[in-house]
Amino acid sequence: MGQPVQQAPTWQYPPIPIPQPPGGRRRRKKKLSRGILIGLVVLAVLVLGSGITLIVRTVGAGDPQAKETPTTAPASESPSASPSASPSPSPSTPRGPTVDEVVKGSRLYTIGPVAASKCGEPPFAPVTVPAAQQYYNRLLPCLNRTWWLAMKKANLPFRNPKAVVYVGKVPSPCGIQRSVRAAYCGANETIYLPFAVDNRYYKSNPVYARAVMLNTFAHEYGHHVQKLTGILASSMARQKSMTPNQKLMESRRRELQATCLGAVYLGANAAFIPMNGVLLTNWKFLISHSGDDYARPRVHDHGNRVSNYQWSIAGYNNKKPDSCNTFTAADVRVN
Repeated sequence: MGQPVQQAPTWQYPPIPIPQPPGGRRRRKKKLSRGILIGLVVLAVLVLGSGITLIVRTVGAGDPQAKETPTTAPASESPSASPSASPSPSPSTPRGPTVDEVVKGSRLYTIGPVAASKCGEPPFAPVTVPAAQQYYNRLLPCLNRTWWLAMKKANLPFRNPKAVVYVGKVPSPCGIQRSVRAAYCGANETIYLPFAVDNRYYKSNPVYARAVMLNTFAHEYGHHVQKLTGILASSMARQKSMTPNQKLMESRRRELQATCLGAVYLGANAAFIPMNGVLLTNWKFLISHSGDDYARPRVHDHGNRVSNYQWSIAGYNNKKPDSCNTFTAADVRVN
């Protein structure tokens, strides 16, 4: 309901006109008796002081302000936050979703299966930094296409992330990356990939290294999807008021969702990568042996091997972001 029309603070009721004597020859004014004069003065005071609606409406018929402005304000139809008589504010733009609504009810969860990018796996031989960088450079547009189509379907914004292969240590807006494992930095929307990790796996088992690189890159891209949808920022905001144990669980919800979203991409593109034979066997071994159980130091922030396997398989088989809503999952599913 809109606010009542407010008159200017200097506005007053229009003065009551003094009636002219009836037509005919103007007569000489007679002196009024003292009693009649006093009576008229009293009557004028009563009329002006009381603001009688009937008189105001009659004499102000030619004044729109007199018509539209009541002599007394109507009672408010909405409850007041305080005893004051201020009118209720006019309705404003509807509020945005809360952080809980963003993480639990994102439009991303409504789009159904994601579309395949129909990209094959790029040539694979991470024996040098340029070779590893080339692998991710060719893989990146494939993930971009699948997730661009998904964001478009959800009517959400999309931006391409960047991928950087590095050696040793590299500074980032999210801190120094130290070649321990891959990471996503939301501040500059960049995936950081340590060459030493990829190269070490490749030397011991090339097929297993392929599974690790595909899975890792898809997982970190999952964090980028969280950034684009607002899930990442909303989850971090939720975490601020949590206890230490609750913060770890919130971290597991984020990480397991990114794992699941990565598997959604791999599942949607399984026929084109292709995810079959020894590559699929190695990937299934990888997802069943990934998690906090193997972390050193052991911090329970990414989920254990059981949770990682279950969310990976759910994303891979269903190919739908809705399968990755870890924020509405029971606590036991995000251990």
